[in-house]
Amino acid sequence: MTDHFPSPEMRLLPLAGGNNLRDLGGYVTADGRTVKRGLLIRSGTLMELTDADWRHLIEETGVRTLCDLRTTPERTEAPFAQGWIGRISYRIYDYETTFADLRRTMDSGLATPDEARASMLAGYRELPFALASAYRQLFACLLDGTVPLLFNCTGGKDRTGLAAALVLGALGVPRETVIEDYLLTNQLRRWPAWMQSPASPDAREDEIRKAVLWANASYLTAALDSVDERCGSLEAYLADLLDTGPAEVEAIKSVLLD
Repeated sequence: MTDHFPSPEMRLLPLAGGNNLRDLGGYVTADGRTVKRGLLIRSGTLMELTDADWRHLIEETGVRTLCDLRTTPERTEAPFAQGWIGRISYRIYDYETTFADLRRTMDSGLATPDEARASMLAGYRELPFALASAYRQLFACLLDGTVPLLFNCTGGKDRTGLAAALVLGALGVPRETVIEDYLLTNQLRRWPAWMQSPASPDAREDEIRKAVLWANASYLTAALDSVDERCGSLEAYLADLLDTGPAEVEAIKSVLLD
C-alpha cells in the first residue's frame, strides 16, 4: 500500500468511543500527489462517542460536515448527540433499506455461507446505483469545500467503504490501494465478542455472519466492476450519476490533494 502513514493504526482518531473512525489522508495518487491528512474521515457508528470525542472532532479536528449514510430507520432508532450535531452541517438522505436480497435470505432461515456471500456480491453490485443520490450529496459537499468532512454508516464497511472507494478513486488513488484501505476495516474495527472467539457451537452461523460482517475484496471489486460495466468507467459514473464531471473532480482535487 502506498501510504504516508507509518501504520494502519495511526489512521485511527484518538477517540474513546470511535469505531473504525479513521483518516483517509496519506494515500498517494497515480500521478504522485498525496491525499491531505485530516480532511476526509470515514467511520462506523458514532453512537458510542463521548462528549470529549465530539469536542475533539469538532473543535480540534475541525469537522465541518457529517454525511450520515444510514437509512431513515437506522437514524430514527439511533440518533446522534443532537447538541453536537447542531454545530456542524449534518447531511442525510432518506431511504428505507439496502441489501434487501441479503435480508430476505437471512430472514428465511435457510442461508448458507455461500448464499450469504452471493447476496453480499449482489448487494454490492447494486450499491453504487441504489445510493447514488446519497453519494451525489457527499461529492457536492466536497465540491463546496466544506471540509474536514466525516462520513459514516452503521458498520462503517459497506456504504461507507464504497463511499471511500469512490472518493479515493476520483482523486486518482490506484484501485489496489483503494481495496487495501477497504480491507483495513477487518483490522481496525472493534468487533463484537463472538467474532473474537476461537470456537462457536454453531460454526455455520458464524461463517454466515462473517460473510456479512467482514470486508471482502471481492465485494468491493464487484461494486467497482459494476460501475465500469454499466457506466463505462468511474469517470462516467461520477459525471452521469453524481453530477461530478472532470471540472468538478479537478476542483475537489485542488482541495484534497497536495
